[in-house]
Amino acid sequence: MIFHIYDKTKLTVVPAADAENQWFDFNDFYKFDDVTNDDIIVKELINSDDFLRLILQKFNSGKRFLSHCFYFEKPDAAPKHLSNFIVTDAALNQFPDLQTRVKITKNALNFCQNTKIIDTPRPIITFLNHSGHFNIKNPTACASHLLVTECSRLFGNAADFSDFQLDCCLSQDARDIKKIAQSRNSDIIVVNDINEGNSIVKSFLLNGWTGYGFLCGLDMRIVMNSRANLHANSGAIEKIKNIK
Repeated sequence: MIFHIYDKTKLTVVPAADAENQWFDFNDFYKFDDVTNDDIIVKELINSDDFLRLILQKFNSGKRFLSHCFYFEKPDAAPKHLSNFIVTDAALNQFPDLQTRVKITKNALNFCQNTKIIDTPRPIITFLNHSGHFNIKNPTACASHLLVTECSRLFGNAADFSDFQLDCCLSQDARDIKKIAQSRNSDIIVVNDINEGNSIVKSFLLNGWTGYGFLCGLDMRIVMNSRANLHANSGAIEKIKNIK
């Protein structure tokens, strides 16, 4: 079953339920117990804070760490050197410290492995570093360098880690000019904070890319797009529909 969660003060005309879809005001859904890991939960017209509060209270009694992955598919008209990728975390963890960013990275890696949404056995994960190199005077560059070292130690058998600028994540030409030895584009881009992530996500959406948001960390399939991107919900459902 697909459960569509909305706020009845914002969505006054509710689509009819059918054999596959049910619509719940978030207050009513909180009282609804017949939900399994085989179901899909979809954020519809509702504030993110209210939706997250519902998910935390109803499904996260084990206090598992949650984060958000935004998966982008390039448009047909995009240059051939560009490729699909994930941005994390641009919606949930606002100003994560180093330990939190390690957890965000682990959730994104698990999401890729479980969904196969990025079709590679060994994704490339890049921490944004606007200096492009280690710089002891730049806290962001220091943090990114430390994250590469720590995540390589913890998860190195499952992924390759790097740190550099956004253009080098997505362009072989940029990597060649800056002499960065990475054979293909980054699959997962880990941002420094929610402001940076939100700006990247909105910029790509405004430039015609298709983006799908997912809440990660629970043993459930949860679609979580912004209210301005709800038209992508059907596509996001199809992306994870057959994943158990």
